[in-house]
Amino acid sequence: MSGLGASAALAVLVAWVVFALLGWVASPGLSAGLGAVVGVVVVAMFRESLAVGGAVALLAPFGVMLPALAVRHVAVSLGVPMAPFATWELVGFLVLYAVFLAAAFGVVPVDLYRFGFAPLPVAVMVLVVCAYGFVTGNWFLPLVAVLGQSAWVMGWGSSNWFDYVLHVVMWPVALVVLVGRMV
Repeated sequence: MSGLGASAALAVLVAWVVFALLGWVASPGLSAGLGAVVGVVVVAMFRESLAVGGAVALLAPFGVMLPALAVRHVAVSLGVPMAPFATWELVGFLVLYAVFLAAAFGVVPVDLYRFGFAPLPVAVMVLVVCAYGFVTGNWFLPLVAVLGQSAWVMGWGSSNWFDYVLHVVMWPVALVVLVGRMV
């Protein structure tokens, strides 16, 4: 992702962290507003700092999914109606993404990651996600898939579509959400 895109994605993630922390003591509206200000100020003023550079190095490529999940969480907290992910969707994601990561690390003898480089497999995957969204009525995943495909086609960073729509941080986050539902 371009420097500007990475900075914008990091600003969204910093804003989300501030929003989440302030959410313990402040209203969602105030938390979101202060989070947005802090996110922009931190990235604008400290862009060349070791802390911001380290965060970019740790989280890059940001893609579309991480910032989209952060914005989604804030929007839901502010009262925007949005269907939550079902438990079976989270379990399915955990299993499928674990297989995908195992394949990427060479544990499974199939290179699934290579499908993200080619236009036809990417188009098929985006259409499948859009059809899934149509059937379930959940527009979030199709939106991420299409935005990821757009960024991929425009060459805004990685040459692999999966880098725009997946992130390794999503696996532990989904696991925590799933465990939280069981408790």
